[in-house]
Amino acid sequence: MSESVETIKNFIDQCSAEERRALFEFLRGRIPRHPLEEQWGIDAETILTAIHRSPDLTKRGVRGILAEAVFERDVLPSIEGLGWRILPVPGGDPPYDFLLERGGQRASIQVKLQRTEQGQPKRYQPKCYPNELYVVEVQRTRSGRKRHKKAAKSSSAGDQSTRPYRFGDFDILAVNIQPATHQWRDFRYTVSSWLIPRKSSPRLIEIFQPVSLAPNDVWTDRLDVCLEWFRHGDRRKVRKLLHPTNPVKKH
Repeated sequence: MSESVETIKNFIDQCSAEERRALFEFLRGRIPRHPLEEQWGIDAETILTAIHRSPDLTKRGVRGILAEAVFERDVLPSIEGLGWRILPVPGGDPPYDFLLERGGQRASIQVKLQRTEQGQPKRYQPKCYPNELYVVEVQRTRSGRKRHKKAAKSSSAGDQSTRPYRFGDFDILAVNIQPATHQWRDFRYTVSSWLIPRKSSPRLIEIFQPVSLAPNDVWTDRLDVCLEWFRHGDRRKVRKLLHPTNPVKKH
């Protein structure tokens, strides 16, 4: 079997681009299609072409979904051997993407992709920290309004934005930093209660948060370390990154 495959590979190497395309079309008709291709009734190449032609906002949404998929595929298996169980996420659009449990304690995780502007990773201001600080946008990617039940239908006073996250909505923030490192498996983690609050409403999480590429006391590149921070109830603040007079220890 292996010799046959090697023979076929050598044959393909000698084919022209047009012949390889013909072979590709031949094989595609004999390999099971992806469930999404079956559901939508269209091939994967056309789906990718549509994404390529889409506006930046659509691509950002797709990249955010990719970050979640990579997290589920490459990161979560690493902590299952440490006693953590992956629980199903309940319906109803909860404010987190993944739910873990260990010894009766649960930890919810929100996954975000590092913010970019004009295709480049966005730097955090002010640039007062000696190491590189980048931005993660911590709010829901969709806009919307919800109304308090007691609010009159004709009154806008009952409207409340559904995009902000509140402290307590999730326990751990996982930031995919592929825009900076060009590696989809690269994440940085912190405890959500350590994030910077909004000045106008301290119960809400500030939209733009500083992310350090270098692991330190408030950002780590290991999910298991961040889970231990959360389990032990450590009290730290991401804000300390903005004060170089208080150095941050690297791990």
